[in-house]
Amino acid sequence: MTEPRLRIRVLGSAAGGGLPQWNCGCTNCMRARWGEIPSRTQSSIAVSVDGRSWAIANASPDLRQQIADAPVLWPSGARESPIQAVLLTNGEIDHVAGLLTLREKTPFAVHATAEIHRMLSTNRIFDALDPAVVSRPAEALGVPFALLPGLEAELFAVPGKAPLHVEEDTARGDLEDEQTVGVAFSDGMRQVFYVPGCARLTPDLWSGLRRPNSTWSGALPGTAKSSASNPGSKAKG
Repeated sequence: MTEPRLRIRVLGSAAGGGLPQWNCGCTNCMRARWGEIPSRTQSSIAVSVDGRSWAIANASPDLRQQIADAPVLWPSGARESPIQAVLLTNGEIDHVAGLLTLREKTPFAVHATAEIHRMLSTNRIFDALDPAVVSRPAEALGVPFALLPGLEAELFAVPGKAPLHVEEDTARGDLEDEQTVGVAFSDGMRQVFYVPGCARLTPDLWSGLRRPNSTWSGALPGTAKSSASNPGSKAKG
């Protein structure tokens, strides 16, 4: 029997809007249009321990194309998707809009903090996810939970801000609460941290990420930072 092994597939690594962004004529966006550098879809990863059942971390607006580009996420039969769960690290449009792509009455679970679920519940468009088949478990910070059989996840607060579609006139980028989180994935032997949308890397956060037998991938606004073992960080256009 094959031992569980943590597998990470980078589905997208661009900031909100993708690369190229539709209304941007910066050097990177133009080079992507000319084919000089690869285009990138918006940030999302897929996680598995057996290569058969997968969880998506953040459902980007590009999710339909990301699934089409990843054969491991293709259906194995009529209405039989390997995608068993979606985990959200915040309520930003570039991390939740892809949920609407998954509205076709196939069972899966949407894992998020109670605050992120509250943001979804205030927008009735997400009622398209039939509650009879799509569950929405609320996960507490610092409490490990089973994301998939053999795959554990734990959420932790990171500096961030409210999503643009719900924030007040004066947005703060230093909030550390349930609105913006990082996640630690573990297969029982190895641990990987995924920290997208982090406003700044604080000493406490950096210390927490430097655990033994772990790697991390994340991005700060306007930057590209990642561990050497996972170069799939965001690129801002």
